[in-house]
Amino acid sequence: MSDFRDPNAKQESNAKLPPEAELPPYRQPDTSTNKSSSKLPMWLLPVLVAVLVVGVLLGKYWGGNNDSKYEQAAASSVQSSGSSTAVDTEQAVLSVETVMPSQGNIGNTLSADGTISAKDIANVGAKVNGVTIERILVEEGQRVKAGQVLAIFDTDAMQQQVLQAQADVAEAEATLANASADAARVLPLLDIDAISKQEADRYRTSELRAAASLQASKARLNTQRLMVENAKLVAPVSGIISEKLAEVGMVAGSDPLFTIVKGGILEWQADIDPKLIGEVQVGTPVKVSLPRNQSVMGVVRRIAPTADNNRQITIHASLAANSGARAGMYQAGEFLLGSASTQTVPNSAIVSNDGYDYVMLVTDISTQNGKAIGRIQRQRVTLGDRYGNGVAVTEPIPADSRLVKQGGSFLNDGDLVRVVDIVQSANTTSNSAAQSKANGAGAQSQGQP
Repeated sequence: MSDFRDPNAKQESNAKLPPEAELPPYRQPDTSTNKSSSKLPMWLLPVLVAVLVVGVLLGKYWGGNNDSKYEQAAASSVQSSGSSTAVDTEQAVLSVETVMPSQGNIGNTLSADGTISAKDIANVGAKVNGVTIERILVEEGQRVKAGQVLAIFDTDAMQQQVLQAQADVAEAEATLANASADAARVLPLLDIDAISKQEADRYRTSELRAAASLQASKARLNTQRLMVENAKLVAPVSGIISEKLAEVGMVAGSDPLFTIVKGGILEWQADIDPKLIGEVQVGTPVKVSLPRNQSVMGVVRRIAPTADNNRQITIHASLAANSGARAGMYQAGEFLLGSASTQTVPNSAIVSNDGYDYVMLVTDISTQNGKAIGRIQRQRVTLGDRYGNGVAVTEPIPADSRLVKQGGSFLNDGDLVRVVDIVQSANTTSNSAAQSKANGAGAQSQGQP
């Protein structure tokens, strides 16, 4: 026989237990105890049910209040931690400098373009014909006085004519003297009938003819002398030579040789729309631009009563004396219509998009880890006239608003930015306070012995 046993045989032997009756007494269960404990008094059941119901109600009341408070606290803590986490994790898009809008009295102006011309001019021409110009004594732009000699003509021929006229006068005087002597000698004979009346009249006529000839000779002499005087071209008025056409050797004719701006007064003639004519009055000051960033002031002297061919009204404004102003210049100018309080912002703070103008406001500024952080808010604005580096805002924004000074086109509404100038100003203030404190402590230590 083999020494190996069947495992199933062992399991069968274990499964075959002896019946309960065959177990020893100490192995048999105690049935008497179970039977006695399972039996409870009937009156105890309602009491247990009532106690259970009261406990459940009290637990719901107290537990509900505590749970609601716990849920609210948990929700608030989650919300605060989430917001702080969002701000901490969100990075600033750009570091910007801010600027605040400025308020000031800015002049209300009306811009226009016009031509600078002479208010009154004098054309100076030669009073002699067929005579050449010998010398020119003035140039363009030179200020002259009335009676000042401008040019001199060749007078040699005129001097000869003067001598001839003087000889004619001497001859006429001699003829008159001879006729007067004859008449004085013969006319007394008429009283004694020594001569006829006809002959006496002939002597009287000869004397009168000789006197008339003398007057004619004198007139010719005066004419020749006047021609010599006119050979010197003089200024009829005081002013500035604006144009010189005379040249040495030129034969004088009927054309003007010089143009003089009377008194040197120039005026600015500007054309404006008739709709705006009510804003400009006689006496309104003007400011006209000149080359090299110069300008000249003036005042409206006259307004044309009718419009020109372009349906524009011409305004004539007299200008103050200025060496940079020249007749014929086409310059821009402004009518100064008064001043008004206007809000302006820098040109660099304006962002144009889709035909509209905006400014980038920095709002909700707070300090985190020594850095000033703000939120971008885009606001549409309506612009007016430009004044240098600034532009007027027709609908003012709050005076304490902080605007992105430049670079606003790179920002969007809601972006987080770092405000540089606030941190710098805070550091500067703290440094100044520390320096002042240190200086005070040093002075106190020096004062002690």
